[in-house]
Amino acid sequence: MEYWERRKSPLSGAIWREFEEPGSWLLAILAMTIAVGRDDIFSPSFYTSGFFIGLLIGFLAHETAHRQVARLYGLSATFVAYGPGLLLTLASSLLPVIILAPGYVRTISYGYGFSERGVLRSVAAGPATNIVIALAGLLLAAVSTNKGFFYGIATINLWLAFFNLLPFPPLDGEKIFRLDRKTWVFMILTVLALYAARSFI
Repeated sequence: MEYWERRKSPLSGAIWREFEEPGSWLLAILAMTIAVGRDDIFSPSFYTSGFFIGLLIGFLAHETAHRQVARLYGLSATFVAYGPGLLLTLASSLLPVIILAPGYVRTISYGYGFSERGVLRSVAAGPATNIVIALAGLLLAAVSTNKGFFYGIATINLWLAFFNLLPFPPLDGEKIFRLDRKTWVFMILTVLALYAARSFI
């Protein structure tokens, strides 16, 4: 996810605390590992599975894409983990549905270098990266003897892309849908097409 603001607003209270880089990356990965691993976090095989490795690659690539594209447009961007997101991610380990929202890329404009094109490209970069990883995973699954491993990488990245493309705030999809509906439609249809293609591999 990516959050845009014109200026930084300090948050008060321990539960609303924001954690800066590099600690933010470690806290986010830890929270997601507990959420998706559940009882399997004590199994070594979980950490070598395509699902977990795909999650790590997908998450890091997604947030890094947001951050770097924003910086290309001259904006201040950094990944922060925040209290409510970390707690929600951890709590979802007890729920039927896993919610992965441990943090976001905080992108700040101080009145210059702010454009809709920059916002759109930075926001879209996250799920677009997951789509590329998913496509690569499916192609490798089709030719590899270790099909399950790459299939797992593709599946989790398709899920990450789909979830982030939902057109509801504060998800990336809401911003993309608001700024350029054609881009949103293209991206969501690509995710659905790749998901359907899994059955042919």
